[in-house]
Amino acid sequence: MRKASWSLFTYPVMDIKAAEALLNRRSAEGWTLDRVWLGAFAHFVPAGAPEVWCVDWSRPGYSERPDYLALCADAGWTLVQKVGAFNLYKAPPGTPPIQTDGEEETRRFRREVLRAFFKGWGILLALLLVLAALVPLVSRASWRGISMDLLLTNTGLFLLLSLPAILATWLLWTGRLLLRLRQWGRSAGDPLPAPRRTSAWAAAWLCLFCRLWGVAVTLCFLLDAGRYIHFGSALGMLLGGCIGLYLNRNRRDREGRKRDTPKGTVLLYGLILLSVLLFAPVLSPLADVLMPAPVLVEETFVPGAERVDRGFSRRVSYADTDLSSTGSFGLRYQSWWEDPSGEVYEVDCYAARWEWLARLVLDIKRESWYPPVTDRPHVWLHEADLGGGKTESALLLRVGKTVVMVETRDGPIPMEQIDRLVNILSSAQEKSPWH
Repeated sequence: MRKASWSLFTYPVMDIKAAEALLNRRSAEGWTLDRVWLGAFAHFVPAGAPEVWCVDWSRPGYSERPDYLALCADAGWTLVQKVGAFNLYKAPPGTPPIQTDGEEETRRFRREVLRAFFKGWGILLALLLVLAALVPLVSRASWRGISMDLLLTNTGLFLLLSLPAILATWLLWTGRLLLRLRQWGRSAGDPLPAPRRTSAWAAAWLCLFCRLWGVAVTLCFLLDAGRYIHFGSALGMLLGGCIGLYLNRNRRDREGRKRDTPKGTVLLYGLILLSVLLFAPVLSPLADVLMPAPVLVEETFVPGAERVDRGFSRRVSYADTDLSSTGSFGLRYQSWWEDPSGEVYEVDCYAARWEWLARLVLDIKRESWYPPVTDRPHVWLHEADLGGGKTESALLLRVGKTVVMVETRDGPIPMEQIDRLVNILSSAQEKSPWH
């Protein structure tokens, strides 16, 4: 006979009866809950005696009132563990249920679920209103700069890639919640109905994927923090979190529940501090490895010109650190000057992992006054007469997954140099393993 068994236990609040049904189903099979690990995985061990389970709602982040726990204990229910918004109780068979008024239970859960629902929608609408208010206040150039800054960070790019899935999940979750509220309304004072096992199973897996998404966002943030956040900023975040926990140590809700100490918050700030102090020599080169391979390493736009790479600041400096580029796991940015002793050519190169991302970078960088070059697709060239025989030239082109910008006051730029650059980029794209 097996000595242990595991089950996924990431049920949302609306599926509280599904969580209860799982515990009673496993109890009927001869198992009892030992502990729910990481708030997601239920560990079962062989049961020594028959038992029944009840899952009662409790406000997340707050410990249950001692008088309520004493009342449940007098009725025969033992609190095994608090998991998120669930209090998990067990008792011998035949023990009266904790909640006997089905209508009051329905009203209570409808109030709490709708509160969380409207809170989430309120935050989303508030963010949209703030963005809408900023549109007329922030210039187009500033929006372009903000967009590029987001794409060049692991966190910003990951959130951008996740946005369609986030919106789809949010709409799906809203529809499921409305369906659950309708089922509760039809219960007419009876105990809350449990959702179908397939529906509850799918919701539990969706909640697990959402948590893994949160872990991925945290890892992306730590990669960025290890490269750019300074020690003072990280220490300030940690001290601020500790002060906030101290000021809220005795906070209680309206029903008298005492707020739990959110140790996870301190742990997160501690990880940020460690990423700056200890992990930066590991995270910073790891972020470099995750970036797309550089396209123009030693090449110059002007044949035979002297190239001086721009050094991007890093929080740490270690042996063989490549400071000539920065970026995210999907986009690498390089910049350099050519012929610094004479008229300077400034070159910016963006190497993307996907072609759609290169097209997005091109749309962000291309101004309306960039005229296209005839017979050369994806090439734009703007030239302006500065007087005194000088011409300011601004070149923008895309070849596959690479976008290059060249600016100089020593124009005009010869078409031969543009064709040479296009040929170099085309050859590099063909040799790329991601081609």
